[in-house]
Amino acid sequence: MTTITTNDEGRQEAFEFVNNNESTWYPPVNANPEGKLMLYNSLTKSKVPFVPRDGNHVSWYGCGPTVYDASHLGHARNYITFDILRRIMSDYFKYNVQMVMNITDIDDKIILSGRRAYLVAEKKKNISTLDQALIDEVQQALEFYVTKELKLDFSADIIFNPSPEIKTKISTEPKFGMKWKEATKALDALKEAEKALKSGKLSHEDAFKLIDQSKDVLAILLDDKYGRSVNDPKVFRNHAAYWENDFMMDMDRLNVRRPDVLTRVSEFIPEIVEFIKNIIDNGYAYAASDNAEGEQNSSVYFDVEAFDANPNHQYVKLDPKSKGNSELLDDGEGSLGAKLLGKRKKSHFALWKASKPGEPSWPSPWGMGRPGWHIECSVMASEILGKEIDIHSGGIDLTFPHHDNELAQSEAHFGNRQWINYFLHSGHLHIEGSKMSKSLKNFISIKEALNMYSPRQMRLLFLMQRWDSPSDYKADSMNEAKAVETKISNFFSNINAKLRESKDKESDSNGQRNFKDDELNLIETLKKAQTQVHEALLDSFNTPRALDAIKDLVTDTNQYMSARRDNADPQAITSVGKYVTYMCRIFGLAPDTTKEIGWGSLDSEAESQGANKEDIALPYLRVLSNFRDQVRSLARGEEGEDGKALKNALLTLCDSIRNEVLPPLGVVLDDQEDGKALIKFIDSKEWLKQKEEKEAKLREKERQKKERALAAEKKRLEKLEKGKVSPQEMFRTEDRRSEFSEWDENGFPTKDKDGNELTKNKKKNLEKELKKQQVLHEEYLKYIASKSS
Repeated sequence: MTTITTNDEGRQEAFEFVNNNESTWYPPVNANPEGKLMLYNSLTKSKVPFVPRDGNHVSWYGCGPTVYDASHLGHARNYITFDILRRIMSDYFKYNVQMVMNITDIDDKIILSGRRAYLVAEKKKNISTLDQALIDEVQQALEFYVTKELKLDFSADIIFNPSPEIKTKISTEPKFGMKWKEATKALDALKEAEKALKSGKLSHEDAFKLIDQSKDVLAILLDDKYGRSVNDPKVFRNHAAYWENDFMMDMDRLNVRRPDVLTRVSEFIPEIVEFIKNIIDNGYAYAASDNAEGEQNSSVYFDVEAFDANPNHQYVKLDPKSKGNSELLDDGEGSLGAKLLGKRKKSHFALWKASKPGEPSWPSPWGMGRPGWHIECSVMASEILGKEIDIHSGGIDLTFPHHDNELAQSEAHFGNRQWINYFLHSGHLHIEGSKMSKSLKNFISIKEALNMYSPRQMRLLFLMQRWDSPSDYKADSMNEAKAVETKISNFFSNINAKLRESKDKESDSNGQRNFKDDELNLIETLKKAQTQVHEALLDSFNTPRALDAIKDLVTDTNQYMSARRDNADPQAITSVGKYVTYMCRIFGLAPDTTKEIGWGSLDSEAESQGANKEDIALPYLRVLSNFRDQVRSLARGEEGEDGKALKNALLTLCDSIRNEVLPPLGVVLDDQEDGKALIKFIDSKEWLKQKEEKEAKLREKERQKKERALAAEKKRLEKLEKGKVSPQEMFRTEDRRSEFSEWDENGFPTKDKDGNELTKNKKKNLEKELKKQQVLHEEYLKYIASKSS
């Protein structure tokens, strides 16, 4: 029999009375009990404990992209953010996460974008040369665009010389400003085309140039004229498929994991129809009435008031203050959906939209049509994950009406109070303080961003900021991300160099203890960092705090290695290196395949393509061979060659190897006090980028220096020019003589222009001017003398 009691120190004690020969076992007490994962839940506007519905299994639905244009940094912010959270949940907290993401491939934006792109492409197919007819058509398109989109009476003068009222609209109304730029661009293209036509430039390249530079303006007119005739489903499907593939390639480059299940709206039409029928049967939706002319109206709308009237339901859980916001409601219905008829109240939203000519359509009990935007996510998420889902994620700009409408229609369908248990929203992304928008075309595409920064640097930017707070993409914040990357990269290089050196040393013990206080302190520092990281991640995935703890650990370890030099304990620094590498993998900063200490490569091609030993070794052997050739050449120099000159030549050659030849191959040699170089492996691409940035800064510094020198020289010459006039003549010059009527023998004024004696104050001021001119004139004479000599 075992009896457990608690002693005065709070420690539990167990006493075994079965056999006096058995020892007593004291159950340990955890000094730091495991905390609970807390999540910021948009449904409660607070951090709440995370409790999955099914043990360790987590169901997660993430809003995917509407694929009609290039993915921008706002997408990077959203998908990298939730990729980080997903990795932490599955790889760190070890939940079994099933992630479902949709592709919206049926939508008003896709219909308009696909149709217009198709019509512009068809126009180019049918144009062989630049002619007056094409110029007239673009001119007509511009007039139509200004009238329809800008709501102005067209004239070229309005665009080139906008009124103060229009200038105010351009600066204060982003959409108006964006459309104004397109009109200006088209007008400029027309002017160029007219010049080309007059000079006889009639090639198809000139015609294409006009079409390409005015395509956004031209597309509006073409769509108005011919859009209703575009009925081939392939036009819309191919357009969406192209941009879906483009999005996926961007995500792969950003090291964003693919979802476990990828759904497309076009693949769930029958399920969407059944879902809507059930909402109608439950009394929360209605089919629109036919119009007065007897034309069938096949739209279906959600009845917000009927849903809200049920005490078991609540409409607008996420963003109550936006309830009834007509601008957001109209935006949620789409530019084509807003024109539909049969809606009983403005607040009601479309579940099924009647299709018009020029739009894709599918059969339904209510007539030919297509799904509304909000219903798509409800159906696809529920079909895969069921009627109650643990997590739903998306951008904060989708809160109302999209996510609130999702919740309402899903709960109307299932008859439950809560379809989603945790709603996670990533904060807005601002570019140098301004909110990005694809519809405003003020965005930086992911591809453009990756030309400036690496995927790791972009991920670090988002790790450094709270996932649920606004994020700012600007030069300062990116420089901070680059500094963190450099700090950790150097740390990995230092550790690996130390470990390679320790392998080269004799492994026999000298009988002295190596694991001393410094090593024990380092291990305690590691434990402290692990605790801080763990607590930060439990606190609603607080990655900035976790990253700070890792940076502090890196700093402390670097200090330990610097202090211990050649005697750094390999086991201690290996423990730290492996932990930092592990956390880099968790955050997606290193590929999942990374086994050794370090970043690894996020370049999927580099990871997948193997190389034989000869290909790997050849660049390094070539360096060694070239070095040997040059040393032999120096050694075979002239007999009487100065020994000091030979020494300098050899050192210069060694420096060249270290500074210029090896780094592009991914190798850095750090000279140490004992004369031996520490070998480090680096990312050669990153080294080259840093080298180019450093050289660019030096060039800029040199340019500024030259500018300052030129400005100083200009100022000096201006002073010399002033010094040309002698002090005796300065008050008699054409500019000054009218001020006075008499002068003394030295040319100093004695009377003013009216013949009056000069006052004391006036004399005093003139004497000051005289002294200043004397100095300037002396400098001028010295300058003349130096030039003649």
